Amino acid sequence: MDASIALTRSQDPNARWLGVMILGQLGPPERTFPEECCDALLEIIDREQDMDVFTAAVFAFGHLGNRRCDSALIKLRNHAEDRVRHGVAFALCGATSEAAVSALLELMNDPYEMARDWATTSIGQIVSIDGPEIRDALLQRANDADILVRAEALHGLARRRDDRVAPYLVAEISAAGEHKRLFVDAAKSYLGLDDDHDVDSERLSRLLQLQNRQP
Repeated sequence: MDASIALTRSQDPNARWLGVMILGQLGPPERTFPEECCDALLEIIDREQDMDVFTAAVFAFGHLGNRRCDSALIKLRNHAEDRVRHGVAFALCGATSEAAVSALLELMNDPYEMARDWATTSIGQIVSIDGPEIRDALLQRANDADILVRAEALHGLARRRDDRVAPYLVAEISAAGEHKRLFVDAAKSYLGLDDDHDVDSERLSRLLQLQNRQP
């Protein structure tokens, strides 16, 4: 840890970048010195001028997983750099505070697809975050131009067993494409089928339609 912090204070941005990367991933699967690493990263984003190093620090918060860092991340949700907003959405994955959820909902409408993707993933995966605003935000992203964002949004609705997801899943599964498997997995989640349950796309679409017709 001390060696990593020393690197982050180097005159060489490549050395600083390396120090940041180490701080974010020090000691898995059991994190070592998580509080000290969090403090060091917070100090770095306050002073760092090199955008590559700064962005690496934002992503490092996500690898570190220390929720004490969330307030600093939330302040960066409207940063001018696309990759920084992407990093914020990534790093807030797993956060459940009101402020973090509000920031993620904003990022779900970000112009940069990678930021939308990770914000949608972050909201969609945590089923304990629920309610009309959450579901409506996920439903809005079900029409996203980016297929990965749509997949994450539909996964989020499927996990919450929101019946509005069924026609979207039928349409996505019926369309040919390399990412069809993503929507098959979401359909299985909605229908309560085990991941190992072998069912072809046509039968899955019929099951979705039947489920959606139930009162």
